[in-house]
Amino acid sequence: MTVSRRRLINTAPAALLLGDVPATSEDSAALASQTWLSRHAEHERLGTRWQQIESRLFREHNWSRLTRAQRKRFPEKHEMDDLYDRMDTLHEENRILLASLPALVATSTLGICGKLAIAAIEVCPEENEEAHRLIASVLRDYRALHGG
Repeated sequence: MTVSRRRLINTAPAALLLGDVPATSEDSAALASQTWLSRHAEHERLGTRWQQIESRLFREHNWSRLTRAQRKRFPEKHEMDDLYDRMDTLHEENRILLASLPALVATSTLGICGKLAIAAIEVCPEENEEAHRLIASVLRDYRALHGG
């Protein structure tokens, strides 16, 4: 069974990472993972909102047939632009953070599970189902062994 990205994010370790990690935590991998997963969750929420707006505009205003000038008259267009800009920023920040994660040594269960959760999200099941399933199974097995 393929574990979806959304389901993986909602697993216990990832949910813990999206919550508060004490500021005194010495596991830089856990803190970085928390940051990455929080940004990813925000990106997903913003993307859903963008899709809702776009779908309504297509349905109610024949959006695809409107010119750029016509589209600018809709306040929703400005909201969509703002959403897109924020999503672009989050994507870039996470791309940079992702590049640094391999160098961070996880010293806690949260750090290891956080890095695994990110790997499972980044290895898209549609592009490499076997690798995605392997990573998801390692995360599951680790959680079973160590609690989480």
